[in-house]
Amino acid sequence: MQAVIAIRCARPGDEAVLAAIAAVVQELHFLERPDVFKAVDVEQLRDWFGKAMRKDPQRRFLLAEIGGTEVGYAAIQDGERHEDAFAQSRRWCEVDQLGVLPSHRRHGVARALVEHIAVSARAAGVPALELNTWGFNGAAHEAFRRLGFVERSVRYERPAGEPSPP
Repeated sequence: MQAVIAIRCARPGDEAVLAAIAAVVQELHFLERPDVFKAVDVEQLRDWFGKAMRKDPQRRFLLAEIGGTEVGYAAIQDGERHEDAFAQSRRWCEVDQLGVLPSHRRHGVARALVEHIAVSARAAGVPALELNTWGFNGAAHEAFRRLGFVERSVRYERPAGEPSPP
C-alpha cells in the first residue's frame, strides 16, 4: 500500500526542515562541483529559507509530508518573457529546487510535488513547468524524464583562459 503524501505550503517555522532536506541535495552538488557550490552549512541554509520566505513573494515553498513527517520540498517561482524580435511572450512556473530525503526517494514524493505544482500552474493560467539541472546529476535527469519533463536546451561551460581545441 502506497503511503499518503500530503503537500502543503511552507510557512515560518519550517526553515529548519527545509534546510535539512536541502542539505542532502547541497552535499551532492558540493561533492561534484566544489568550485561552484559551498559546503553544507545547515544554519546558513535555514537562515536563507527564512529570509526567502519573508522577503521574496515571487518564490514559494512546498513541503511533502508522509504521516506528518516532512520528506521533500520544492521551491517555485513564476517566470515570464515578454515578446521581442526573437521570441514569443510566454509564462511558466520555474521549479527552482526539488529535494526528497534519500529514504523516501522512488516513493512518489517528487511526483506528488510536481503534480501539485502543475495543477496550481494550470489553475493560474500558466501553461508550463520548467526546471534546470546540473549535467552531473544523472539520477535527477532520469527522475525528471519519468515526471514528464523533456530536455529543451543544453548549457555548456568552458574555462575562459584555455584556447579552443583544434
